[in-house]
Amino acid sequence: GQPKLRHWWKGTGCDAASNVLLALCWHSWPAVAKHLETELLTGVFPHRSLLYVMGILSSREELLKKEDRESWKDLLSEIARKSVPFLNTDVWSKELLWTLTKSVKTHQEHTPEKDFLFTYYGLILQAEENSTTIRTHLKTLLETSHQWPKQREGIALTVGLAAVRHLDDAWAVLEQFGRSTPIKWSLQNFSLKSLEDLRWKWAGSTIILSYGQMAAKAKSHILPWVDNILSRMIFYFRFSSWDEILKQSFLTAIMMLIGAISRNEGAHSYEFSQTSELLECLMILMEKEPQDTLLTSIRQQAIHIVSRLCALRPPIDVDKKSRLLSICFCSVFALPLLDALEKHTSLFLEPPNIQVQPGTLMQDIRLSLLSWPGYSTGRVEVPHSFLKALGPHLPTWDMAHYH
Repeated sequence: GQPKLRHWWKGTGCDAASNVLLALCWHSWPAVAKHLETELLTGVFPHRSLLYVMGILSSREELLKKEDRESWKDLLSEIARKSVPFLNTDVWSKELLWTLTKSVKTHQEHTPEKDFLFTYYGLILQAEENSTTIRTHLKTLLETSHQWPKQREGIALTVGLAAVRHLDDAWAVLEQFGRSTPIKWSLQNFSLKSLEDLRWKWAGSTIILSYGQMAAKAKSHILPWVDNILSRMIFYFRFSSWDEILKQSFLTAIMMLIGAISRNEGAHSYEFSQTSELLECLMILMEKEPQDTLLTSIRQQAIHIVSRLCALRPPIDVDKKSRLLSICFCSVFALPLLDALEKHTSLFLEPPNIQVQPGTLMQDIRLSLLSWPGYSTGRVEVPHSFLKALGPHLPTWDMAHYH
């Protein structure tokens, strides 16, 4: 039957027309699709209620019957292709940028219309053929504020979508933006306090996410770009302001990149030159995480990425792998026992599932060990440095708690 819709728009402030359109999607999709296309292509920038409907449909495909979902994707591509002339319409372009960058009440507010606009903008730039137009629009978007998470994610998504057909242009714009005065000034400047400063403080995180989206969207074309993309991610990770935002952006982008690599048939024979540098960043990240808590997912994500990297070529040398696994094991063995963790987290409104987390970590470490020379034959030569680092933790870590 038709999905229940009421709770999805409750409290959003969307108008009755939006509600009616959404309700009609299940029974009269062709008519709704035609109406949406007509309204979006008038040449006048779309009203918020129309963008809201497009945003809800983008995020809630269950509103459509299964057979209509493919036509929804085709409709989006067709609307974007027909919207290309609007990029050169001054009023339309300015209103698009204003809508994308205007502040919302809480700055954290999730708005379906804004989410859709970042996708729409990226698809239009993807369909555009003129390199100068593409670069101008991406440059203008990157020069807006990077203060809020949704803004950083949205900008990165637009860049990634544009890069599907214009990888060279997207790359050139990110390189130019990275050399601009505000970015140079914000790198390693840890005393950014004014609102103007905060516009740029996390621009490095946006750039890292943009490279991740480029990798995710490029799909089969990604391999020749992987090492260059990784080198830029690593640069911004090392020289940007170190905080939770940077760490999470870096890990998210790396997972996008690894996901793109894993879907590529040629990855198993490709030699990646930046793997060693990336592992150094991940080891630093894990070493700096608090050793007495699992409350953040940073450590878990880092160890999971390590387990994926160990399967790539070239193989990690034994000394580096020894250090890497020492850090991974010690990160787990240094954790307090489950009783202590449960007591510590019992006061949280939403306590983390600590019963699962250590097991997940150990599974990723086991996957890392699979690529150790001799593991498959049971003849692993473990360096003394690894055992020495691990030794102090073994007596205090009760394995029975984690099985």
